[in-house]
Amino acid sequence: MNLKEREDKALKFIATVINNLPENEHIYVGNSGGKDSAVVEHLMLRQKKNGGGCYNSFYANTTIDPPGTIKHIRKNYPDTKILQPKESFYQLVERKGLPTRLNRYCCEFLKEYGSVGKIVFEGVRSAESRKRQNRDYIQCDTRKWQKGAQHVYPIYDWSDDDVYAYIAKYNIELAPHYSKCGAERLGCVGCPLVSKKGKREQEFKHYPKYYEAIKRAIIKGMANNPQWKLSCATDGDGELAMKWWLSGKTMNEFFSSYSFEKTKAGWQKIKYGIYADE
Repeated sequence: MNLKEREDKALKFIATVINNLPENEHIYVGNSGGKDSAVVEHLMLRQKKNGGGCYNSFYANTTIDPPGTIKHIRKNYPDTKILQPKESFYQLVERKGLPTRLNRYCCEFLKEYGSVGKIVFEGVRSAESRKRQNRDYIQCDTRKWQKGAQHVYPIYDWSDDDVYAYIAKYNIELAPHYSKCGAERLGCVGCPLVSKKGKREQEFKHYPKYYEAIKRAIIKGMANNPQWKLSCATDGDGELAMKWWLSGKTMNEFFSSYSFEKTKAGWQKIKYGIYADE
């Protein structure tokens, strides 16, 4: 399928979804500032000009997106509403610890709240990751707190080449993170879901202030929560906590010379059968 066929298919899909919605149903577009969102936003605008329904666009400020992202949104998408979270990423780290692949709480607090109860067109594609494969083009969110939200993916079957070809054809400006870092994606700096080895460390080399801010947050969090397993494992050492976080390993794997025992007072670190603080 060539690019023109991809465009026509996506536009037809968008029109079909909109035409089958109740008359007073509001339509939303989730704009992350990334390349896939840029394509979806452009397609939605084309559909609107062709007589399609009006829509509301929003960007959820994660507080840890690459520098320049919000400025890019304001410049290129002035009608996009910028949503502000109740807590910043750093405040969440202080309160809940560092998010991991298995405990990815941050998305709910910083991004996913924007879609609650809404029908949202998004730039999700199957080619992005194995986890995003085998989805439907319209995904009903079954999580109770999402209140029946529906996620619509008009470019779900597009390849990376399709996306970049569309961007070049319509001269769409991308966020500065792409050119500055030679990046293939735009998302939270240091996201633990990034599986490519060294990518997270590379991002922090480009944005060292983010690394230091996260380290300050986890130091404060561990000081306020000595019962945390991470506080016990690192003895409150922020740099060591960051090394563990970037390793992608579990705490038991990373701190393999110790074993950990949970007590009523919190976690206890044990080395070779001897309590580490003895």
